[in-house]
Amino acid sequence: MLSAIELFYSFRLFYLKASSASRHTKDFRMRKFLPIFLLLSALASTAAAQAPLTVVNAASFEPAFPVAPGGLATAFGAFTGAPALPGATAPGLPWPTTLANTRVLVSGVAAPLYFVSAQQINFQVPQATGFGRVDVVVEVNGSVVASGTVDVLELSPGIFELGARPNPQGAIRNQDDSVNGSDSRAARGEVIQIFGTGQGPLETPVADGNAPDPPSRSVRKPRVYIQAVELADEEVTFSGVSGYPGLWQINAVVPNLPFIAGQVPLVVVIDNVPSNPTTFWVKE
Repeated sequence: MLSAIELFYSFRLFYLKASSASRHTKDFRMRKFLPIFLLLSALASTAAAQAPLTVVNAASFEPAFPVAPGGLATAFGAFTGAPALPGATAPGLPWPTTLANTRVLVSGVAAPLYFVSAQQINFQVPQATGFGRVDVVVEVNGSVVASGTVDVLELSPGIFELGARPNPQGAIRNQDDSVNGSDSRAARGEVIQIFGTGQGPLETPVADGNAPDPPSRSVRKPRVYIQAVELADEEVTFSGVSGYPGLWQINAVVPNLPFIAGQVPLVVVIDNVPSNPTTFWVKE
């Protein structure tokens, strides 16, 4: 399956267990297909020992998209000494700050780690991280193997994508808890659950690497646009984190309008900052 140059795609599973009292999800898993390039060589030079790395919002994967404190991020690079795929995954909560002898330091603070491999690391941005361009360092067995920077903003809304671009399928569940798709569509007038990251501060702070229990609402309520229709405030019934570190959940009512049918666009905006555009499916 693997060539000497490139590993085409791998997927990471994000699990969410949440309270049913607020129509939160029960055992939802989000799959994010991630391109990973094998850049390591058995004859790696000394210069490659501190390779550059790229850090992106774990939901949007946009190269220039910032991350937010408390949100989920992904680092790509050549992390010599970290485990080869399938890598290592955090055994439970709270997420550890050292996983497979690997650490990620954001502005000198160790970040909670969900997944580690020699090419990719998924982590939560520490909530104490300041705004602006900050340093990110990856250590393996106590030695720095990669370093770079990432821009940090208070808010960086991103929606997880389950399909290829353009018009990617968003990570969305229907009211009956089924995963939304062309063969499992939402109904107009029903509630969908949208999953992302980067929502900003929570009303009830949560320690890094932990999930809130009970759910914690976001301080700022997002605006949700479905096929360019802005939902009324009361149609966005929940926005916050529930059951999983840094995983933003938005519950929203699909407008009962006849032209909202088929594959429809969805964008979330918070404090005038838009998410990456996604789509989901609505019954005819």
